[in-house]
Amino acid sequence: MTHFNDYATIPYMNQINLTDKEKRVLSVLYRLEEGFVSKISKETLINRTSLYPILEKLLERGLISKISIEGKTAFQALPVEEFEDWVNRQKETAIQESDDLLSWAKQQKTKSANSLISDIKFYEGFDGVQNLYSDTLHNNKGKMIYAITDYENAYKVMPEFFTKKYFQERVKRGIQVKNILPDSSIGREDFKKAKELLREMKFIKLFEDLSIEINIYDSKVAIIAFDERNPSGVLIKNDIIAKAFKNIFGYIWETK
Repeated sequence: MTHFNDYATIPYMNQINLTDKEKRVLSVLYRLEEGFVSKISKETLINRTSLYPILEKLLERGLISKISIEGKTAFQALPVEEFEDWVNRQKETAIQESDDLLSWAKQQKTKSANSLISDIKFYEGFDGVQNLYSDTLHNNKGKMIYAITDYENAYKVMPEFFTKKYFQERVKRGIQVKNILPDSSIGREDFKKAKELLREMKFIKLFEDLSIEINIYDSKVAIIAFDERNPSGVLIKNDIIAKAFKNIFGYIWETK
């Protein structure tokens, strides 16, 4: 007999599992360090017609990346030391997608998908807040974040997370940001590389010393409090609330 819990593992398995051919491609790239399609095809014994979709799938999943060598496109595998982080991100995504699916099912039952009933999650501590930020990357179909940020306190509390992990991953995924923030030296430094960071920035004194960040994306609003000892956050999923926050953000963006 199949139980409900048996189905709960399916998203996780789909996201983590690699086919034999995908493993062969990764194995070759780990051995070669980088490779052109012709070389990968020769080493894996996979013809080019079949190889291109495999490479596209691995690119989408973040397991390989494209590089240019003498004007030609080659591929590199995700460094082995980063593979554990990749697996953990898939776990987080699978859990989030399972929760979202259950929430959706409950909404259908109550016929209130567009009501003020919300799916609310709370996150505590550094690991918890990092998981909250992970949702802005892995569950952001619109690939856009509207952010109001206390930049100085964000960098003060979680500097390495933002500069060495989050920003790089967001850019890799092509997720844009419109950012309202108080004027600061560290904000001005990032302003110099705003294009590289896929970010538009506006400095507004109104949001000085709030010690929070508000991220608005898709039908969600994430609020993070940058406490030095125990940062925390809340994620609200609700179409009406998210739309209201987007309208407020848009008004400030256009008028200030």
